[in-house]
Amino acid sequence: MDPLKFSGFLLVNLLFCIWIGWLLDSWTGLSPVFLIVLTLYAVIGSFVLLFKKMKK
Repeated sequence: MDPLKFSGFLLVNLLFCIWIGWLLDSWTGLSPVFLIVLTLYAVIGSFVLLFKKMKK
């Protein structure tokens, strides 16, 4: 995967997950739980996809 494509993919993925986490936290009243979980999910998932594409 091209470094520019990966950085763009990571940025969009992070922003989307942070936004969804913020909405879920405000809806459920749980402070930073969904925000932290979805941010970790975005980062780990992006790097897993990067490593899978690098193997091919």
